[in-house]
Amino acid sequence: MNRKFVYLKYLNIPNTMTGCSLAIGFITLTLVFEHELKIAFTLYVLTLLLDRLDGIVARKFGMETDFGKQLDSLADFFNFCIVPAVIAYFMGLNSVLSVLILIAYILSGVCRLAHFNLDGMEEIDGKKYFSGIPTTLAASWFLLIVSLHEIFNLLHFRYVLLLFLGVLAVLMIAPLKCNKNGLLVKSLYLLIPTAVVFLWVF
Repeated sequence: MNRKFVYLKYLNIPNTMTGCSLAIGFITLTLVFEHELKIAFTLYVLTLLLDRLDGIVARKFGMETDFGKQLDSLADFFNFCIVPAVIAYFMGLNSVLSVLILIAYILSGVCRLAHFNLDGMEEIDGKKYFSGIPTTLAASWFLLIVSLHEIFNLLHFRYVLLLFLGVLAVLMIAPLKCNKNGLLVKSLYLLIPTAVVFLWVF
């Protein structure tokens, strides 16, 4: 069977989780196009969760493969670079300047992922650091701000979101160190579930 379907040899739990993450990212976009933003943003959280869990599962059960690393990177590109840019465009960022910034966000994200694939993380005093903020963190912040707008109908939201995405584009490729398990990352474990709850309560 594997001779006919070569990709079956890569079929394992973490790669399946990554595939599910990609599927959920696509479903998120279809829901956004149908104006089902609450459901879309809630589902989008699962892409962030699965991105975290697939690596943990792969390491814990000895299922790490080069194929899995590449698949994870491609999933990150779609879910955390393409999906936020498309959502932002759908939410009104469709001027020439807006599209240019969305392109900058996408390019920064893919360069960030390519750099990570080549150099990985830097270890200092037993702590691991990303170079620039990871795409998952950028997408998480994006989710927070669009959720806040959905809840509170923020004033001048398009301009705020445009500026926000421009800043994220710079931060992803900036020469700064981001602690993998630092406060910025850990705070999302509280902020994102809180934002989802607020989406449905208010």
